[in-house]
Amino acid sequence: MKRQILIIASSLISFFINGQSLEELVELHKRNLSRLYMSRGLPEDWVMTGEVAIEDITYLLDNYSGRVGVLIYSHSNDSLIVTLVDREGKTNSAKLAIARDSLVQHIEQANLWFSRHSMTRFPSLRGASLSLDDNLSELNNSFRFLNNLMLPFNDLIIGFDHLIIIPTLNIATLPFAAFKIQKDRFLIDQLSYSIAPSLFELKVSAHRSEEYFEDGTYSFKKALFVANPRYPDDADWVFPNLPGTEREVNAIIKDHFPSAYDKLEHELAKVSAVTRDICSYDLLYFATHGVASSTNPLDESFLVFAKDEEGPSFLTARMIQELRNTCMLRAKLVVLSACQTGLGMEHEGGVIGLARAFQIAGAKHVMMSMWSIEDTETAKLMRFFFNFLNEGGEMMPHEALRAAMIKYRNEINNDPYFWASFSIFGVPEHGF
Repeated sequence: MKRQILIIASSLISFFINGQSLEELVELHKRNLSRLYMSRGLPEDWVMTGEVAIEDITYLLDNYSGRVGVLIYSHSNDSLIVTLVDREGKTNSAKLAIARDSLVQHIEQANLWFSRHSMTRFPSLRGASLSLDDNLSELNNSFRFLNNLMLPFNDLIIGFDHLIIIPTLNIATLPFAAFKIQKDRFLIDQLSYSIAPSLFELKVSAHRSEEYFEDGTYSFKKALFVANPRYPDDADWVFPNLPGTEREVNAIIKDHFPSAYDKLEHELAKVSAVTRDICSYDLLYFATHGVASSTNPLDESFLVFAKDEEGPSFLTARMIQELRNTCMLRAKLVVLSACQTGLGMEHEGGVIGLARAFQIAGAKHVMMSMWSIEDTETAKLMRFFFNFLNEGGEMMPHEALRAAMIKYRNEINNDPYFWASFSIFGVPEHGF
């Protein structure tokens, strides 16, 4: 059976309904992305290694089986514009009135709606308190509002098997898997989806070889697992212990990694130990705390590790992206099994945070979380994910996550809080 793919592209300032061509949209996207990477301290010319033509994008889409479409999110003049473009260039457009700040706030409140069960598991600033009891109805209303706003072409989306989302602002932090596309059907019931870093990642993927696949499988030769570090005593932060992360990692190792892996736990899980040979692994798995900052995303977004006499206990987004100055990550998958690793500061080019930092450092796919769930439940979801990942097939690793979510829903708990917290940053592989 042929696969059908729907590509969601965003972070484009303008749109088709004013008569702009795809080439003009690409140029606008390039400028937006340049500003994004410059804001992260990277040179503007990092974005482009050559000109991007529409043919590069359609070449990628043609390598996936079946029908291919492009759904473009953009925001301009107090409006969200959603434009669906198919492989033949036909378009459907919707212009939806909503101010930028209002859109960002609704997305933040929707995320809080799902986070409400797990506030005690998050890292917290000493002396700080957060109560959502008086705002639950408002938070839920934001999620329902966005469910109707973000997918205006449900009748067209139903026929596809995959969505690639290139997000603008903080759209990437939404749990698209939990959106309803029909009365009793979640989006994940119909298709898988992924978050692509940029329109230009599609060009890279279009010309990427099949080096990540072996006989139709998605496997790893060498993995690094980090679980439940002995969290440092910090003057500003309190880090709850996460003993379930050890069971999570041990179960995955038992099922899938009888050899060719390293595991760091407790006092051994230091930044210096993690980064020493980080570029030698094709799977990086971090089951620890993560902190996301919406104001200083490079230096105040970080993963937490054990006290380290050789340096800091926090691996910041800046430190992660600067790994590329010494070696490029060869990881085809980074799993951030930590709370809020998909969050950060919104920008026209997307979210500045930990997931994009790993992508800049060279990682092909990053599994990120929008909120934290119980250690035991994360362990179940991850075991399902790696079981399906081991089976291989098209649209890896995104289809494996979709299958894991559906299995968890059917066998354990239907509440999206438990199964919709993860999404994958990166373009799916194709063509084997």
